[in-house]
Amino acid sequence: MTQRIDTGFALRFSPWLAILFSGGLLMGALAFQHFGDMHPCQMCYWQRHAHKTILAIALFMLVARYLSKDGTWDKVFLLIMSMAFITSFGLAFWHTGVEYKWWDGPKTCSAIPDIGTINITDISKIFEPGVKLPSCSDAPWHLLKISMAGYNAFFSAIATVLCLGVIFKGNSYD
Repeated sequence: MTQRIDTGFALRFSPWLAILFSGGLLMGALAFQHFGDMHPCQMCYWQRHAHKTILAIALFMLVARYLSKDGTWDKVFLLIMSMAFITSFGLAFWHTGVEYKWWDGPKTCSAIPDIGTINITDISKIFEPGVKLPSCSDAPWHLLKISMAGYNAFFSAIATVLCLGVIFKGNSYD
């Protein structure tokens, strides 16, 4: 006897789960940066952009669902969201490999200041002797010997599989 998985529930709540998932990872990264004083490298910013994209897609999905009243576009948005999760996974896996010295990172691998929060005195401090910007190969934090990029790769892979599972198994909200 096989059990059928209730994908209607997953389809119905998928944008909210994506918002919680990507929003949680993004908030965690910001907490490490602002409260833990662990500044991101260039590859960290790329991963953040992937999660910002996922948040935007989830919000667009909610708006489209509200306007259509029947979820006609849900699977299209989930497919786009799964591509964003795949991108997040790829960037995070690449970054993890750079941290563990499996391969080289980009030659421009240093932190890029957020232009919106920087002032002229901060710019001058960047060029002072002895100021070292974070390198993509130096993971500032590990839990069970896995870095933040490693966890992002893991959770982004799971989210990709879940999105694709809902797309290909889910038929409706029933």
